[in-house]
Amino acid sequence: MAAAHSTLAESRVSRAEAVARAIETEIMDEAVAPGVRIGKKTELRERFEVALGTVNEAVRLLEMRGLVTVRPGPGGGVFVAEGSARMALSHSTLRFRGGSGGFLEALEVRDALDPLICREAARHHDAGDITALSRILDQMEGRVDDPRDYLRLNYRLHRRIAKLCTNKALHGIYVMMLDSMEKSLEAAAVDDFDTAGHLADHRELIAAIDAGEGKRLEAAIARQSPSYGRV
Repeated sequence: MAAAHSTLAESRVSRAEAVARAIETEIMDEAVAPGVRIGKKTELRERFEVALGTVNEAVRLLEMRGLVTVRPGPGGGVFVAEGSARMALSHSTLRFRGGSGGFLEALEVRDALDPLICREAARHHDAGDITALSRILDQMEGRVDDPRDYLRLNYRLHRRIAKLCTNKALHGIYVMMLDSMEKSLEAAAVDDFDTAGHLADHRELIAAIDAGEGKRLEAAIARQSPSYGRV
């Protein structure tokens, strides 16, 4: 991490987001176990050569994504959260013949649009929509031992969520990204995909959509991001 400050200086995103991404990359690439102490905020400030306020914002972003927890006290600091790697690593187990560039690009766009789609669903759903979504979840549960079929059903779930979006342009772009990702799935090795953990997070997402807009929905949305599309 010696060159971390130069990387941050060149980043087009905010410094807080750049710090958050750097820490997230470290957690995922090095498979840091839940409960491991990343450091105190003051240590992170010195390490990344940024203001303490920037570190506070970066940690807040990581907390929202379910990647870290903060513990107070002399032995406290920033720690890797329980289950933090589950959603972020779920897509990292996919391997592609002939490269994964197209999938990565589609996944990055889909990740950016997911919060908008889910908030639209939270605003405009009815009981029939939740029943339909729950039925797809049950179908996914029946295919947890077949990752490829499971993922196809997952795309069906996201298309059904997107159906609740009233913004036609947003809906069109989002579904186009899903189509692109599903097409790429044929060239992916999916045997190590964590279907059980992935399913649990999607059940929570649908429950949060049913509950409406608020903190529960935002937390559920944050858990959907597969670590900026790294595969």
